[in-house]
Amino acid sequence: NDYPSAIKYGLIARNDKENGNSAMQLVAEAYKAQKDTVNWVNTLKDGIQSFSENNYFFGHLVDYYSNTNKFEDAMAFADQMIAKDPKNPFFLYVKGYLYQSMKKFDKAIEFYKKTTEIDPKYTEAYSNMGLAYLSQAIDYEANLKIEFNDPKYKGEQIKIKKFYEDAKPCYEKARELKPGSKELWLSGLYSVYYKLGIGGPEFDELAKEVEAQGK
Repeated sequence: NDYPSAIKYGLIARNDKENGNSAMQLVAEAYKAQKDTVNWVNTLKDGIQSFSENNYFFGHLVDYYSNTNKFEDAMAFADQMIAKDPKNPFFLYVKGYLYQSMKKFDKAIEFYKKTTEIDPKYTEAYSNMGLAYLSQAIDYEANLKIEFNDPKYKGEQIKIKKFYEDAKPCYEKARELKPGSKELWLSGLYSVYYKLGIGGPEFDELAKEVEAQGK
């Protein structure tokens, strides 16, 4: 917990080829522990520039921007990194995550799709894409101002159903890629199957797993 010394020697060690990456993480953590937000953020930015392959720096910076509602700053920085490395799936995923945090679900889905086009095994992108579709369905239904007996009601229900249909393959792909990471797909897939009226043994198994998690 000798943070000044950690920062002093971490900044020296950052030039080491093998350990520079880890040293910069320690420097960032030391600044954060001291509640030195300015230097913490600057260290994260520096880490991204120097060690772009390490998602630690970019992920923490985006979390900071999101938690402080500085979405414009976050988007500007995400665009800057995408411009430097347009084929980096993590940068594209983060931009989708930012749009999702801003409740711009169409744009979020657009960038999650770009992510999976580059990396077809990016499970978190499939999971969040499914969640974006579910969020659209919930928002659309919540804002629906027509009664059950309205002639337009059936058509509106078809639109809502389409969101769940679009979410289904996203969650199923997430389950296929990471069957053990149930937090990425179980709840969402259960909701999709329930809303679409998909029954049978597979739904029963999902229901049991959801019930088990709730205990």
